[in-house]
Amino acid sequence: MSEYNQYITAINKIFDYLSKMKVGWTGVDNINYIENIEEYKNIVVNSLNLFTENPEVTNDNVQEVLGDD
Repeated sequence: MSEYNQYITAINKIFDYLSKMKVGWTGVDNINYIENIEEYKNIVVNSLNLFTENPEVTNDNVQEVLGDD
C-alpha cells in the first residue's frame, strides 16, 4: 500500500472512530472535545493535497509549507 493510501486510510479511521464516539458518548464535555477535533478535518484533508503535490516535503519544512510563521 502506498503512503498516500495509508494516509487516507488513517484519516478515514480517525474520523470514523470520532463519529462512533460522538454517538456513543452522552457527556457534553466529551461531545465538545470531539467537535473541536472535527474542526480540524478540513485542514487534514487539505494536507493530503500537500502530500500529493509536494512529495519532497519533509518534517523539517512542513510548517513552512503550511504557512506557520
